[in-house]
Amino acid sequence: MFEIFKKSLFAGLGLAVVTKTKLESVLEKLVEEGKMSRDEAEKMGQDLLESGEKQWTDFETRLQETVKGFLKNMDISKASDMKKLEKKVKALDMRLKALEEPQEKKSDKK
Repeated sequence: MFEIFKKSLFAGLGLAVVTKTKLESVLEKLVEEGKMSRDEAEKMGQDLLESGEKQWTDFETRLQETVKGFLKNMDISKASDMKKLEKKVKALDMRLKALEEPQEKKSDKK
């Protein structure tokens, strides 16, 4: 399952790099053709990149919420919950050994 998400994220990052390169190429062509000044092209490029970054951040947030909801519905324990349970089991095991110890000593005397 995570492999699918991982591949999707990498594909998205690859797309972002290609998009930025393509955007720079298109803006450079517009400047060369005299349809846009260098300053206008830089401003437009920056605005488009910022917009894309915001959309990517929003996508990541929605994806995280979706995955968390999915995992919650699957009723999967978190690692932190498991660690808490391990500590409790160890504490109970130590208490049980302490309670059994005097009985073992009594049976050794017989």
